[in-house]
Amino acid sequence: GRSAALATARRSHPPRTMSGVRPPSAMQALWRAPCRCRRLPFQSGGLCLAEGAALPKPCVAARAFASTAVPASSSSSSVGGGGMIGTAEVASADAAALGKLAQKALAEGLLGEEQWQRFAARASQLTSEMSVQEAAKLAAAFSTARSVDFDLFARLSARTLEHLQAEGGSSEFRALELRRLTLAFGRARAFDSELMEALVPIIAERAADFRPRDLARITDAYARMPVASADLFAFVADVLTDYLYDLEPPELARLSRAFGQAAVYSEELFDALCVEVKQRIRSFGALDCVVFLEGLARVHEGLPEEMKRDDSATVNEVAERLGGALGSLSASELIRSFRALVQLDHYDRRLVHRKLCPALALRLGQLQGPSAFSDLAELLHCLSLLPAQSHKSVELAMTTASALRELGYPPPGGRHELRALGLVAKALAQLGQEDEELFLLLASAVHGRGGDGRPGAPPSLPGTPRA
Repeated sequence: GRSAALATARRSHPPRTMSGVRPPSAMQALWRAPCRCRRLPFQSGGLCLAEGAALPKPCVAARAFASTAVPASSSSSSVGGGGMIGTAEVASADAAALGKLAQKALAEGLLGEEQWQRFAARASQLTSEMSVQEAAKLAAAFSTARSVDFDLFARLSARTLEHLQAEGGSSEFRALELRRLTLAFGRARAFDSELMEALVPIIAERAADFRPRDLARITDAYARMPVASADLFAFVADVLTDYLYDLEPPELARLSRAFGQAAVYSEELFDALCVEVKQRIRSFGALDCVVFLEGLARVHEGLPEEMKRDDSATVNEVAERLGGALGSLSASELIRSFRALVQLDHYDRRLVHRKLCPALALRLGQLQGPSAFSDLAELLHCLSLLPAQSHKSVELAMTTASALRELGYPPPGGRHELRALGLVAKALAQLGQEDEELFLLLASAVHGRGGDGRPGAPPSLPGTPRA
């Protein structure tokens, strides 16, 4: 249920359309208003198709996305065990029919690699004839299936941009196509920056056709791409500030993360967001709390001293909610929550030593794969920054250091990350641990990289004479 205060706020809102947002005239007034957002001094990462077109294959986007994709399967297998759509049917399909086949495959759980390679091959042949609707439907299908063909996404982007640049081309872009395109390119993290920038004013023009949650999801998609879209975030901040009650907890959390990732700050939006989160904190899941805190932490990190916020009341309530639901989080998610609390300078002895540390100790063995070393380094660094240690935190720090030694550097399938090495070195110094084997591992890693990928002289370890 809603509180009385929230119900009063609902009645005071301006009239809304059936889509749940302000009428077009109000939207346009907001869009023309001066931007009150501020760009923060840090940027998010990503890959731009226009810049990455000459990269050698396999492309960076495909490799990065494949790490979370469904494992490759044989030609007759699929996640749902329902076989494959016939080769002849795919080869004879036009763009509209191919879109329907792709959606059918998603509905039936046919996510085998060979199946989607056939779809990609046929779609690449048809891109020059595709309408905006067909291109958007296929892009959405491929990103949902987590099958990102770099060449296909480049072709889909180019075809969509052709429609946009044609005379009167913007009229072809309905709210549905705009949502599909932005979410698909954001999810795949493979996009054309020129296209994504050109879509921003069209999204503003079609604002009355979007639901608030659509705008929130579009914002989250743009935050995943290093596109100069401060205008979009300013527009969304002005529009959504009065409509946060229409968003579900995961959407509120992702909105916080999106503005943090994009390094854009709106005081009015974050004031309203914190109020909404506190009013509805009981409906937040553990992961919602983690994502919200991560976004808020990034904003706090980027704000200059004269603009620092006091969100301690909000952080206290979210941390309390998080503490009661840690059992549903994985090891990496627990580390993310720990890091966010440290960045927000929030220390609750009971939460950290009696809940978070024991939960991490139980799940530490879950940390596998290319990101394991970075996760362990982050955990050790967070433990070193605690204002007070306990038996559980010290024991967890020793176990983490042991796990780092056993894992080695770089971990199997991992890549060199000098930041992780720096975190481990700082944490060992802060904790006062003289772990000779781990120091030798760090020295060997730095020596092998030379700081910039070239061989260099090994650094002197504590207590050893310089050469």
